[in-house]
Amino acid sequence: MAEIALAFFVANEVDAIEIPHVLYGEWHDEHRLRRSVPKVQQFVEEVVPQYSPSDFKSHFRLSRGHVEDVMTTIGPFYWNRQHSKVPLQNSVLACLWTLSNQESYRGVADRFNITKSTVCLHLHEFCSLVTTYLSHHISWPTGQALHNSELGFRAAGFPNTVCAVDGCHIPIVKPHCENPVAYINRKQFYSVVLTGFCDSKRRFCHVNVGHPGSWHDARAFRLSAVGRLLDEDPQSLVPEGMHIIGDSAYPLLPQLMRPYRDNGHLTARQRRFNQKLNVARVVIEHTFGLLKTKFRRLKCLYMKNIANISTAVTACCILHNMCLEEGEAIEVDEQVEAADNRAPHPQNQDAVLHRNQICDLF
Repeated sequence: MAEIALAFFVANEVDAIEIPHVLYGEWHDEHRLRRSVPKVQQFVEEVVPQYSPSDFKSHFRLSRGHVEDVMTTIGPFYWNRQHSKVPLQNSVLACLWTLSNQESYRGVADRFNITKSTVCLHLHEFCSLVTTYLSHHISWPTGQALHNSELGFRAAGFPNTVCAVDGCHIPIVKPHCENPVAYINRKQFYSVVLTGFCDSKRRFCHVNVGHPGSWHDARAFRLSAVGRLLDEDPQSLVPEGMHIIGDSAYPLLPQLMRPYRDNGHLTARQRRFNQKLNVARVVIEHTFGLLKTKFRRLKCLYMKNIANISTAVTACCILHNMCLEEGEAIEVDEQVEAADNRAPHPQNQDAVLHRNQICDLF
């Protein structure tokens, strides 16, 4: 019996002392391996320089020359929040790669030999600098730019047009805000509304980002800078006799043309008017398609702060215009959203008269 009791005591001592040490050793080894995840070494220094010009633009969306311009512009204001001593070139390329792909932050961090938190912080800083110091790449068409845009829309069949407007939903995760439910759109996912204006060359003329996904396009438009100016001083944006074109989600104004509502009794001219307007207006849908094709992070932004979301989307619109300046042909993502026609708009008699005069030309 004494031998059995001794054996039992020894077994208890092993359970109490040795086994925890064994388990700790296994946990420590696993934890150490996780902390020393292998990174891609010298990716920016050795791999990127070997890219051909087309490969470089395929990965980073901008040419090497435009990336140099970006670094020259934001370099004096660059602030390394983490004091991680990440070179400006590495930071800019990592941010462009992040916006251009749907690769996880972990994958981007491994590729550029940095941490996930560094990727996040540098991305927010990069987007903020782009929207602050490169915003001149988005400008309202005037002078020769206005003339060129009008010629493009005229060739598409709808003359005297300044630009086209539409709304686009940018999917996001549940945001951190007072009323996150407001960001659930009618398709039951979280989003923010991007109200975009573009010329006939698919270049953004103005963007407004950040309104909740549950908002109607007309409401987001009304609260944009362009919407307010059309109400207060329309001549400052749209010359006499010219107009912006939009779909039936927008109000009919003397400076904003929308299709006739199809009640089953449209005349032949009214149907031709609608057809020509819709053909010309599709350029804004193509612009959104180009934007999401180039900057695929916008297919779902894993950000929860609305201010950061708005800044990131605006930065992508600026970079989109910079891409077009290089004259690059880009494949269009044809997935466009149908117009939301739920809210009727009150009749503006001056606008009705102006639309009828245009209709009579067809």
